[in-house]
Order: sequence, then structure tokens, then C-alpha cells
Amino acid sequence: MVKKVLSSKPLPLAEVREIIKGRLEGGEGLDIQRTTLSYLERFVKCNSEVANEILKELKEKFNLSDEICVMLVNIIPQTVEEVRTVLATEEITLTTDEINKIIEILAKCVKEEEE
Repeated sequence: MVKKVLSSKPLPLAEVREIIKGRLEGGEGLDIQRTTLSYLERFVKCNSEVANEILKELKEKFNLSDEICVMLVNIIPQTVEEVRTVLATEEITLTTDEINKIIEILAKCVKEEEE
């Protein structure tokens, strides 16, 4: 039976990790899901609650698209140049001060990971 995609939206990797964990705990996990979870456990820098809070803040303060916000949360760029590279995918121009504020907001993930 072919499954039909009803809708799609970009998700932060932290949220994907929680979804896969839930499926594996429910016993319906595939090998690819176990491999993906292993990758996510190593590289995701914050939990889904903090990631979603940051997504909301970025969208409200900078009027960025969902896709850009998710990319920023997943990558956690730490320099102005790194943020500009992500923003360039949609030709968004922000001032250096605005980009520094984005870096400051994204630092919540790094702080949360250290605790």
C-alpha cells in the first residue's frame, strides 16, 4: 500500500529526534530510524522545547521563513558570516547588529546543552 503525504513542514532536528525516539519505544522502528537516531543523538544541540522556542522568537523578531529558522536552529551558526550564508539561500539581508542578535538567540541551545 502506497502512503500519501497529507502535509509537510520543516522540523528542527531536535523534534525529529523526539519523533523517532517515540516510534522506536513503540516498537515500530526500522534500521534506518535507529541509524538516524544515533546520528541525531550525536549532533543535535538542544531539546525540542528550546528549539521550538527559538524558532518562534526568530520568526517574530526577524520575520524569517520557517525553512530559514529551522536551518538556523539545526546548524547553530556562531559567526556573522555563517548566518549570512544561511540567509543567502533566500536572499535575505539583515544588518550586522540583527545577525548578532540571531547568534545570541541561537546561543540558548548551546547554553542549554552545557547544563
